[in-house]
Amino acid sequence: MTQDGKSDHYHFEEDGQFVTLENGQHYLRYVEHQGSQATPVQFRLAPDEIHLVRSGAQKTHFRFANGSEHLTHYQTEYGRIALRVVTNRLDADLNLAAIAGHVEIRYQLLMQDQLIGNYQIQLQFGA
Repeated sequence: MTQDGKSDHYHFEEDGQFVTLENGQHYLRYVEHQGSQATPVQFRLAPDEIHLVRSGAQKTHFRFANGSEHLTHYQTEYGRIALRVVTNRLDADLNLAAIAGHVEIRYQLLMQDQLIGNYQIQLQFGA
């Protein structure tokens, strides 16, 4: 993550749950622990589109697809903030039958056409 010229890196290893619904949609769910906070996280996985939902005090729902922009809201304790998510890169190598895969997402967040920051997610999972 890069904001205001400063870069930060976070690394998490969490146990999770892989779920396939009757409609064929695949979900990876886990709880992210950072300090004393526990945040439920859910990824909806598809080769050409990934959805990320984070619950907790601040709620987010981001949709990533190569070259796409997605309007969303970031729910805070003070109210909703409108955000634009610009996906610069989505690379998903998924073997859903083996419940394994690697996802790399590079994206930007903008608020009122002002760049908040550049972000990168690398997700690796396996049964």
